Amino acid sequence: MIPQRYIIATLFIAAMLLLFAVVQAPRPVTSGGVGAVDAPAVMSLGGSETLAELRLEEGWAPRFQGALDPDQSEPWPFEGGFGTPWEPASPYLGDQGLALNGPQGRSEVVLWRGLEWRRYRFDAPLSSARLDPAKGNRLLVTLQMGDGRYETRLLEVPEGRVIWSTESGPWSRFSWDGRAVLLGFFEKADPRAESRLLVGVLPLETDLGEATLAGWDEADLPAPPRGLATKPEALSDDGRDLPGARIELPWHAGDRLWFPRADRLWYGGVQGWVAWVLKEGRWRRAAAGPGLLTAHPPQRMALTSPLADEGMARRTSPVTGVDWSPVPEGALPWPAWDAAWAWRDNGAFDAWDQRWNESALPPERQRQALSEAFRPDWRAALNLRVSVKGWLPGGPEVALREPLGVAWIWVGDRVLLVRLVEVERVRVLKKLLR
Repeated sequence: MIPQRYIIATLFIAAMLLLFAVVQAPRPVTSGGVGAVDAPAVMSLGGSETLAELRLEEGWAPRFQGALDPDQSEPWPFEGGFGTPWEPASPYLGDQGLALNGPQGRSEVVLWRGLEWRRYRFDAPLSSARLDPAKGNRLLVTLQMGDGRYETRLLEVPEGRVIWSTESGPWSRFSWDGRAVLLGFFEKADPRAESRLLVGVLPLETDLGEATLAGWDEADLPAPPRGLATKPEALSDDGRDLPGARIELPWHAGDRLWFPRADRLWYGGVQGWVAWVLKEGRWRRAAAGPGLLTAHPPQRMALTSPLADEGMARRTSPVTGVDWSPVPEGALPWPAWDAAWAWRDNGAFDAWDQRWNESALPPERQRQALSEAFRPDWRAALNLRVSVKGWLPGGPEVALREPLGVAWIWVGDRVLLVRLVEVERVRVLKKLLR
């Protein structure tokens, strides 16, 4: 039997050690303590709750095939920005699902509904997929049906019923108000001539209406650029088959389109800008002029134009009409246009923490924290599948959807939907962008 004095001595020593640890632990190691000053950000931000997990078969990946929006010069980063409707299409569809391409030309969109995955399968590769920005109950997909042939379909969610389907170009997008669809393609032309982009606008309802073509014949505005089609018979066979209210536009590198409402379209290019309005099923020019047109979505359009003597003037207008207001001379310069920017009246920011005149938003830290937290899963997938090295050479792909409080994590053999830590930045973005 152990003598009682040994037991008392042992308990006394243990009590002294515990007291020493309690006193010293909160102090940093450099001051003689036994604990670090703060826990690393990765430890606190990487511990996110997993809401859903989708296991991928070999050869399947959240990647589009064979398409770029006409005003995007390079492939869009797949993780996207905030998921706003003016961004180029991303395979990660808000907090609802993702678009996948697989082997043998198969593809599918999977949506997380009612604690289960709902699948919408196609027998052709996906080149674009979007959920409507208003209610998320319409799915717009563009499929590559063959060499240079594309088809766009509007589906009802969650039923999967096809509302309409039409031949199209390699991209499609919703208007920002979610009431119409814009699609199109480049018309075939002499290689020495300038490119011509033919776009068509279709309503979300089943009745697509009569196909029309903008005439560029407004009496108080300049004549159309030379060689532009203003009558349907001047279009190619594919152009005549494109439904909806159509416009043929001259197109050069750097030109852009903005589609804020079903009846409003803005075009800016090297030859100037044009504001279009849809009246009685036909597009008409509301105004046009010289200058560099950009956008400050969702509130305003911005114009920089030369002054009569020297220098440049800046003006802004609401997206719903042409009503230019001058910008004060002392205002800060605007940043270069990029679809990742989310604009406010007095500033802007993007998902990678680039900012313009915006100091109230806390910095973004969760993307790197999640990348580090899921790196072991990526390494495990790297050892299991050879294809992961080609898809994800540097680590897992993290697609933040901060205004929705979630992120998509692709580690190679799985895609996970996780809940973001409710930090101050996420709370602010929910108020600003939802």
